[in-house]
Amino acid sequence: MKQNDFAMKNKDSSFCIFAFMVILFTAMASAAELVNPFLQEGQWYKTALHVHSTTSDGDVTVPERMKQYRQKGYDVVAITDHWKTNPIAGLSDDTFLVINGMEAHPQGNHFVCLNLPEGFEIQKNLDAQHVIDMVNAAGGGVIYAHPYWLGHTIDNLLSVEGYIGIEVYNGVCEVSIAKGYGSVHWDQLLGKGMILPAVATDDVHKSENINLGWTMIKAKELTAKAIMEALKSGCYYASCGPTIEEYRVEEGIVKVKCSPAAKICFGGQGSYGLVVNAKDGKPLTVAQWKLPDNCTFVRAEVIDAEGRHAWTNPIVLK
Repeated sequence: MKQNDFAMKNKDSSFCIFAFMVILFTAMASAAELVNPFLQEGQWYKTALHVHSTTSDGDVTVPERMKQYRQKGYDVVAITDHWKTNPIAGLSDDTFLVINGMEAHPQGNHFVCLNLPEGFEIQKNLDAQHVIDMVNAAGGGVIYAHPYWLGHTIDNLLSVEGYIGIEVYNGVCEVSIAKGYGSVHWDQLLGKGMILPAVATDDVHKSENINLGWTMIKAKELTAKAIMEALKSGCYYASCGPTIEEYRVEEGIVKVKCSPAAKICFGGQGSYGLVVNAKDGKPLTVAQWKLPDNCTFVRAEVIDAEGRHAWTNPIVLK
């Protein structure tokens, strides 16, 4: 081998290592921004993040939809009609917050775009990354919607960046075609070092499907700014039934406390995980797991006797 060839090979190898380290550092930096909501000050707000009205393909108007969610005990609702924002003036008050947004689907992706100004437009011919960048530049945030229903793979999810979360559960996709759970997609992202939180939604179009899934956000106040900050930092948990009361890691042991459950599951990267089942007909309300030494993250999933789930966001392990 010539000396110049050897030098060039070393240069290429060094560049590959450098590129890998940049990607790893970026993933770790993103992970470090996630917080544990159970250790933060604030108030829990029941939130619907994926909602449609007659502005696109829903069955009632925006004011009527907001009335329905109020009656179901929600504190925050994001109205996300396809490709369109809505006039929302006068729909919020001290106890109820309406956030403007839209659902866009560039290049076959479906993005729930949150906290957009009224009249915000996204051209339908833009590529997916451009859409995410536009929403972020406007002060909003993008949730990657129902990846299982779309038939998307990890390659699809990794082809774009800058979104702030993924739907781990979409109620309408589950009750209509049994493709509402996105936990495998989420775990694959986490396993690749893309540490991001996950929401649950009902994706309501018809009024009968309200309250299939929701996100419990912990924020210091009921404002769009505080809610968006909580969403971007993972200060919430997702649910379609159970309540999670506590979740933390202490001295290498992860612990969870919740409403009565049939099983509590813990998961890390790859094959790391544990299922704790209820015994002798007595429901579980607490569980814990001694973490493996080289486990890089851990999340918990609570499943009640009716088969309904709740999900914590991952805790990154140092």
